[in-house]
Amino acid sequence: MSRVQVTKDELLLHLKEQLEFLRASAASFDAGFTGEAKRMAATTRVLLHQTANSHSLLAQLGMRQRRFLNTALPYDPRNLLSTHGLVGLEFGPAGVSYYAHLDRNPKGTRLTNFKDWWEEIVIADREKRSFTRRSLVLTLSNKDGGAHVDPELDEAYSDLRKRNSIGWLATHSGGTDLPILGVELYSMRQIAHEVIRTLEQADLQVSTPREENT
Repeated sequence: MSRVQVTKDELLLHLKEQLEFLRASAASFDAGFTGEAKRMAATTRVLLHQTANSHSLLAQLGMRQRRFLNTALPYDPRNLLSTHGLVGLEFGPAGVSYYAHLDRNPKGTRLTNFKDWWEEIVIADREKRSFTRRSLVLTLSNKDGGAHVDPELDEAYSDLRKRNSIGWLATHSGGTDLPILGVELYSMRQIAHEVIRTLEQADLQVSTPREENT
């Protein structure tokens, strides 16, 4: 069967659509549906994940070489505590929970080339098992419900998600210590924010065909 090359304008329309998917998922997450992080991961995978058999949208447009907004606190391997560089902890009506910094990063932001941004450690648990933006995006999308559900999960990710391997606890009424869960979901929300802000600085204009004289 013959194939037809997708034009640059068509790719740009896809990109604008994927950007709207991210914004819609971010709004749903912010409204309280934290499971939306998995759809943000699936969209981010479409935009960024490049292999011999999987062509990312940004790579097809020659945009993966651009500098990405980086809001993460730099990872320090000498730190004896767990690291969650993309998110903070806050007290709310339901108790203590993670939150995505969005544009309120206390340490400021910087621009980073794509490879360093994609492979940067943004979470490290008590055993120093680390997670990058890439590993979070691919696990959430390929294994944990974004686009596929695997019958088995990587042990380190499973411990992070279900067993609070990052270790933070909140004391509730009666003196009960309960785990604070969801660091992977809130971190994905912040990753989506970085991608949205990065793409908002790009030229996404689709060319308009010139009208022929009649």
